[in-house]
Amino acid sequence: MPIKLIIFDKDGVLLDLSQTWASTILNIARYTESLIDGRVHHRDLLRVIGVDLSADGQHGKVLENGIFASGTYGSLVPAWGQLDGALFDIMNAPAYLDEMMAISTRSVRGQTVPKGEVRSALTELKSDGYLLGVVTNDGDPTTSINLDDLGLAQLMDHVVTADSGHGRKPEPGGILALCEKVGVAPDEAVMIGDTYADHDAAIAAACRHIIAVTTDAPEIPSFMPKSSFAITECAALPALMRQISG
Repeated sequence: MPIKLIIFDKDGVLLDLSQTWASTILNIARYTESLIDGRVHHRDLLRVIGVDLSADGQHGKVLENGIFASGTYGSLVPAWGQLDGALFDIMNAPAYLDEMMAISTRSVRGQTVPKGEVRSALTELKSDGYLLGVVTNDGDPTTSINLDDLGLAQLMDHVVTADSGHGRKPEPGGILALCEKVGVAPDEAVMIGDTYADHDAAIAAACRHIIAVTTDAPEIPSFMPKSSFAITECAALPALMRQISG
């Protein structure tokens, strides 16, 4: 049975996670620090979700497979709540959620950085006859901004976000919904991801292959042990898909 569909995670796969999102999560952490009168420094808020802040405090590195890289904004609540109990109530309030989304959209618009030669690679895959889709734990507004910034929106046959009503990875609902939407069985699909959430969702959905995007490629990362292959970025994908299909 041929592979018909390639499913991409967004952050860390199509776009550079640190260059795109570090300033956004830094702004959110600073805002959050202000709400608890500085009882926890924003550097410590970032550390527990897998973001290393530079010595000058102006730049950050999003760590591979950390809470911020693999989860959703909702994943921040238990992590930050452990540092200051007041944050559980603050972060679950509608006003906080609204401001966090406003910070995200202001900070990231026009700032999306591709992870290598993504657009040319996906254009080539499209020319080779593959259906393309995205399943992300990010929400609708910022997903739309990212894909538009990268010029990828028109290449996608369907996009499933955390707002689509199909659950969030590592649950398989988003992958299954995408497959149903484009009329492809999960075992005719390949998942391209960079975290355990992508890996576990693809296994639960019974995708044909998982391809890990990691700086350690071609070594398979320990948190994605059932991946068939590992690549450093999507530029390597057209040749790999020809290898798999051949």
